[in-house]
Amino acid sequence: MACGGRAVSGPVRHRRPWRRLATRLLQAAAALAVAGGLAAALQVREIRVSGAKRFPASEVETVLRAALGSPTVAARAGALRASVLAVPWVADASVQVSLDGVVTCAVTEREPVAVAVDAGVRRLLGADGRILAPAAGGAPSLELDGFAPFPEERAVVLAAVPALERAWGAHLERIERIGPSDVTLHFAGTALPVLADPSKPSGLVSARRVLAAWTATRPAPVRLDARVSGLVAVLPAAAPPEGEN
Repeated sequence: MACGGRAVSGPVRHRRPWRRLATRLLQAAAALAVAGGLAAALQVREIRVSGAKRFPASEVETVLRAALGSPTVAARAGALRASVLAVPWVADASVQVSLDGVVTCAVTEREPVAVAVDAGVRRLLGADGRILAPAAGGAPSLELDGFAPFPEERAVVLAAVPALERAWGAHLERIERIGPSDVTLHFAGTALPVLADPSKPSGLVSARRVLAAWTATRPAPVRLDARVSGLVAVLPAAAPPEGEN
């Protein structure tokens, strides 16, 4: 204001720069603290597995453990599921990742249907021919022998088992590989082996009839061969030496 023709200035308050800087630093620190807390809260921290009864759940947990500590938004359920499906015992799986950091996995197990016997080693097989684990007590009664180098054939033979059993009318106990389309079948209640093409179960129907007709008048043969459609070859038992009854 003017006093006696002179301008008189009043007190002017200047905000100190260091106070503004301190305020901003505090705000930034608070924001970082909140962000850090959220980041920790949104990390995968726990794994839960259900449905594993025939095999240890730890096999699935080990696969999923790679996700621990990663951000939940980066943990892809589809990728985790694909990893779980690589576990031999797992036929199917569902995987969910929650925002609070929990990975939940429910598995459907494969059921062992046969035992692979290769060089004296016995291992459980799933319906698709996949090797599951070493065979122990309570293993399935069906055995597959000689298929170790040919896992794709093992799967084909296992898929044909129901049709082969229906055609012969008895339970299969053992299947031995002869060649790509040739196997030797051992049925419960039948002492002799039957050579067959697993893709042609109808040949077993004819073989069964031939066996019934043969044993009606003669001793049981040593082997039947039903690999050729419409033809059953019979290997008869050796005739007893002369003079023996």
